[in-house]
Amino acid sequence: MKTFRNTIILFIVFAALLGFYYYNKSTKKPTATANVVSISKSNIESIDIKSNNNEVTLKKSSGNYELVKPINYKADSINADDTLNSLTQLKYSRKFSDSDLKKYGLDNTSFTIKIASNKGETENIIIGNKSPVGNAYYVKSSKSPDIYIVDANSVEKFLLSGDYVFNYIDKGIFTIPKDKIAKITYINSSGTHDIQKDKSGKWKYNGKEINKDTTDKLLDDVVLLNASGLDLNKKAKGNNSSFTLTISDGNKSEEVKFLTDDNSKYYIEKNNENIGLYITKDQLNGLISDTNSAIK
Repeated sequence: MKTFRNTIILFIVFAALLGFYYYNKSTKKPTATANVVSISKSNIESIDIKSNNNEVTLKKSSGNYELVKPINYKADSINADDTLNSLTQLKYSRKFSDSDLKKYGLDNTSFTIKIASNKGETENIIIGNKSPVGNAYYVKSSKSPDIYIVDANSVEKFLLSGDYVFNYIDKGIFTIPKDKIAKITYINSSGTHDIQKDKSGKWKYNGKEINKDTTDKLLDDVVLLNASGLDLNKKAKGNNSSFTLTISDGNKSEEVKFLTDDNSKYYIEKNNENIGLYITKDQLNGLISDTNSAIK
């Protein structure tokens, strides 16, 4: 009985090894490059990602990437660069040929990446089912007849879910550099307050010089202010706690209205544009406190 059991175990092990042998034989080991995407990062003009019934499109404009879907807005430069790096460095561990794409979920998938180059080329990347062997996906490029096996972690970086729009957009509020700001106008329920730098570089309010540490803190609050979330296309009407902050370098002005209905989220309307970006009251505490210190 014991001998029979050992024979069964050996047979199972042999079958597993035989299966792995044929799998290993049918797939080709990667070349030295093993890149899935053939278009180089420097030549990418736009990328369009679709997954989970969501879509995002990044397009290069004057050397920088803009978000054009689902909204038109400046893209987060770090996130855009990371996305391009992940895409152009996407590598396969194995590749093989098979005309039956349906077996691998590559015939009708909703997870795709379309790449367009500045030379008029396009390349479509299709992500299919997960492979039963290893933590990987079946991936197909329109530039190759082969089917690739690609690490799941590398592929899942492109899944769109949750706050995916917020992740791709620029979160900065003001763009004028700290050393270029020459005037700050603060409008709240009590009126309009102008804080201005004179020709000697001293900051004043109502003709009275403001302590340098006070203005430095205020300027830091302004230039470091970033949105903390996005309620896409949310329009707040604003109440008495709402306020407006305008900064200027003498030539260019940036007006931002912080509109709140509940004194919790303050929605950002910049130069009359509001896409639903907001900051929290906790974020504003320092800014409001330092502004009040400057005008007291």
